[in-house]
Amino acid sequence: MSDGALTCRPVTLTHPYTRGDNVKAIQIALKGHGYDFGAIDGIYGPLTAGAVEMFKRYKGVMPFNPVVDLPIYYYFGVRCVSTVQLTEQLDYNNPLRQVIETAWFNGKKYWAIGPNVPLPINPSETKTAQEYIIAYSVSPHGEPDLVPLQLNIYDSIPGMPAYSPMWHLNYVIVPRSYVPNTIRSAAQAVSSGYPVIASDTYVN
Repeated sequence: MSDGALTCRPVTLTHPYTRGDNVKAIQIALKGHGYDFGAIDGIYGPLTAGAVEMFKRYKGVMPFNPVVDLPIYYYFGVRCVSTVQLTEQLDYNNPLRQVIETAWFNGKKYWAIGPNVPLPINPSETKTAQEYIIAYSVSPHGEPDLVPLQLNIYDSIPGMPAYSPMWHLNYVIVPRSYVPNTIRSAAQAVSSGYPVIASDTYVN
């Protein structure tokens, strides 16, 4: 398994249990952080899932569940390439292999260094900008069912008074008939008539 070949596929506790290189990478990272769950066997069972939940509680990363997604790979220090969250590896001019996120701002595409990592922000004390994410639904645990191929939307960019490197995530809930990237600006998201759910998540 090589760093460049590993894809940041979401992993959670399923039946039958998920197996493979992603699970091995997660288990190696857990061991490195001092979590003892048994053997590194590439099987995402209850012990590994429990260790992930303990890690997330220790780090204060909500929701406290067994899901390993892109930010958790980042916290673990596992190098992987995301396709789910529409990132691009610009290897030809990116020798540090930074992950680049493409997003909309006022109908134009912009690029930002990612991945975005959840942080325990107090919005009454820290200035935040608004990011809009188009989704079909949001679970009771705050996990969105994202619209494939839709880019996230920023309400501001560096140099604007509203800009902040701390982003408050808002979910715009659209029907299954929605055509990806129809909404390309914060103004469109707010005035679309679709429900907008302000999450408790703040990322940098």
